[in-house]
Amino acid sequence: MSEWGLALFAVAGFISSIMSGIAGGGAAFITTPLAIFLGLTPGQAVATGKFSGLSVTIGSLSGMRKAHGKVSKARVIPVMVLALAVGLVVPFIIKSLDSDVYRIALGIILLLMIPVVIFKKVGVKPHHPQLWQKWVGGALLTVSLLLQGIFSGGLGTLVNIVLMGILGMTAIEANLTKRWSALILNATIIAGVVGSGLVLWHVAAVGICSTFAGSFIGGRLAVRKGDVFIMRVMIVLMFVSALALIFGA
Repeated sequence: MSEWGLALFAVAGFISSIMSGIAGGGAAFITTPLAIFLGLTPGQAVATGKFSGLSVTIGSLSGMRKAHGKVSKARVIPVMVLALAVGLVVPFIIKSLDSDVYRIALGIILLLMIPVVIFKKVGVKPHHPQLWQKWVGGALLTVSLLLQGIFSGGLGTLVNIVLMGILGMTAIEANLTKRWSALILNATIIAGVVGSGLVLWHVAAVGICSTFAGSFIGGRLAVRKGDVFIMRVMIVLMFVSALALIFGA
């Protein structure tokens, strides 16, 4: 990647991570295709991007520190354990990444979910899930975390939707819970790919710096503006992510 390419990557990472810090995901659907456009292979883009994903997570959690008391440890810890299990599997899949069909299908799913999120006021009106919803939510959460790990952080949107729509969390609760799980998920995946030869360290360093700054700002905005604002940003990112999945396949 050239010097101007690194500069473009840094600017894109900063701007997209602000949005990601607000909505809880989505930055990678800008930075990953851009990295590929700038000369990285899909495997290199995803593996290198995991460092940015970890940086976004830490930056968002730092920016949202005033809201940490709104999340129950009893709800967060099981999701973190699940993320650890998924993270142990994902590196083996990234090394043989070939995902066009899955990307198109996931893009269509995201588009179909947008009106449901709007009309059901998902993330704005919390509810207490019934037992069957907890079981279904757990299964869907496993799939969502797996897809997030494979196709990079942009699919964190699916994790948020499961946490809100099925498990009854508010947008802020889901954002924080997803971030704690992403901390474990990305760290575990990084441990699995760090020796694979796919990580371009100079690109990773640029991504870490730019995305940490942006996601910190986004996290602060999310806490200040509240659930309705988060959901509006999230809907925009769902639309952009869906188009990126479909047309980037």
